[in-house]
Amino acid sequence: MRRRVEATQDVESLWPNGLGTTLAIASGRALAYRSGVARPAVTAPQWTMDRAGRIGQPAGAGRHARRELDAEDVAAWLVGQLPEGRYTGLVVGSPHGAAVHLAMALGVPWLPVAFEVPTPEVAAGEHPAADGERLARDILADNPDVGVRQVYDPVWRGWSGAATAYAVVRWRRLPAAYRRFIAERLYPDAPVVVVRDVSRWQTSPGEDGYSFQLGSRASGLGPGDYRDERSLRGRAPRQDSDGERAVDRALVEDLRRYGSAHGHPVRQVLYRHPDVLSGAVADLYRQWLRAGERTGGRLVVECGRLLDAWHVLRAGLVPYWCEHPLRSAVRSLSWWLAGSEPFVSVDVFAEPPGMPLPTVAHLSEWQAVAGFGTRHGLVDRRCARAYPAGVVPGHHATQVLRMHPYDLPYLPFLEVPPALAVMAHSAQSDGLLVI
Repeated sequence: MRRRVEATQDVESLWPNGLGTTLAIASGRALAYRSGVARPAVTAPQWTMDRAGRIGQPAGAGRHARRELDAEDVAAWLVGQLPEGRYTGLVVGSPHGAAVHLAMALGVPWLPVAFEVPTPEVAAGEHPAADGERLARDILADNPDVGVRQVYDPVWRGWSGAATAYAVVRWRRLPAAYRRFIAERLYPDAPVVVVRDVSRWQTSPGEDGYSFQLGSRASGLGPGDYRDERSLRGRAPRQDSDGERAVDRALVEDLRRYGSAHGHPVRQVLYRHPDVLSGAVADLYRQWLRAGERTGGRLVVECGRLLDAWHVLRAGLVPYWCEHPLRSAVRSLSWWLAGSEPFVSVDVFAEPPGMPLPTVAHLSEWQAVAGFGTRHGLVDRRCARAYPAGVVPGHHATQVLRMHPYDLPYLPFLEVPPALAVMAHSAQSDGLLVI
């Protein structure tokens, strides 16, 4: 049993970490399969973890040992997930499954503007904010072009031990690997679309680009519901700020200047809540499929890591992505379904949260969503058996969706201006801004 726990810790020490990494890999995989080329073989960088649970340190280095990280190496690794060749555009921004589906409809890559670093020592310590700042100081010293948001959620444990405490490393300037990609691998006048989460959260500001965030929306709670004074002892009072998924404003301005200098217009899609973007992209897919004389009547509901942009595109499905398996997410999905034309089939991949919480959707609520299908509606059986305290591997959605037949011939990719115009006029336009 002890060996199994240590193996789990080693997996969680892999970096870059988090949803953005999962989506970047999914984007590269989908583009490779769609183009019929080999997937790039890129070795993931990683930290080692000693027996005491310290990341990036040799055994006995002590909890105050220095942590080293090169954000430029991470950016190069993310770009390395994409198959070779030139592209007609690029989508960057906040990690969101629907943003990857949008990029696939446009036939372009998706890249994150941040990545996560697990910080288990923050969760184990007595002063999470101070411990997070100490770790962030090492990262900021070596990487002046990033900011660090330490997130500590004492409520949310989830399927991964790293879900309790992690640092979000956000670029404040466009990394060199992204600059080279835009300059060398985009066709002239190819647009860059920035998808931005503009939700708000309360944070305690620090120095030199550091901030501490108590709680996260993964739990379904709001910032006012977290009142752990121990975590904030000795810190500046919390103030209203952008959320952990936000895109740094300085990076947006840097991207606009760089894009203008190289002839690449920059468009932005802003959303206040992840469900809004999911509904808008699902509407876009349905209209795209129908314009290509497809039914657009088969819906797949993805959740968290359980998604596969390639098989959705290959099989002609309509995707709707939920960030977390929360009651609020299921409620928004239900309202969207109620306002949409009926779907013939609804397949649901409800990712088990790993722990029961009052804010987590009950399995019966997911089954009610599947009931919107007029002929077929099903919550995936493996997900249902594991829900809510079990674990379903991220590749499970791929294994199931690959059973859907091909919907050939492939539809031509959408162009950016008309696609964004459809999203702007979507029924989900409340809380969505396209500029």
